[in-house]
Amino acid sequence: MCKLDEYGNCDEETKNQEYCIFHKPNKSEKEAKEFYEKFLKKFKPKKERITVGLEEIERFIFEEAVDCRRYVFPEIPEGVDFSFVFSVFKGDARFENATFKGSASFEGATFEEGASFEDATFKGMADFRGKRGDFEYKFYDELNFSNTEFRRGVL
Repeated sequence: MCKLDEYGNCDEETKNQEYCIFHKPNKSEKEAKEFYEKFLKKFKPKKERITVGLEEIERFIFEEAVDCRRYVFPEIPEGVDFSFVFSVFKGDARFENATFKGSASFEGATFEEGASFEDATFKGMADFRGKRGDFEYKFYDELNFSNTEFRRGVL
């Protein structure tokens, strides 16, 4: 049983191990790829292409709440296409006590029901910049960074 099963947000396929894939502290590159595949499978974001300045990018639209409490986000492995840049979180976004091992960019993201990063740890650069082109960073409810640790800096 995953040591963090009490949060109720474990991966169903790996929750019988010491840590499920979402909560496992030290992931191999293979496990990092598995983490991001399972993350997308669990939260099922829609993908949308948008133009930002002169660049066309693909972003995620999360229709439901995203519960990532105590998740350990590994560095994004080469060949894995994953980014929170300009993502839209329509439900509550919970990243309390989450650890981001690599850089984490939420640049231009929209949090419609609020977001909590309380006690989160960012070991790489954290990017929360709000304006780029015609887009504006939006928080419709509340953003919580209480006791969050930024080890490298934040934009």
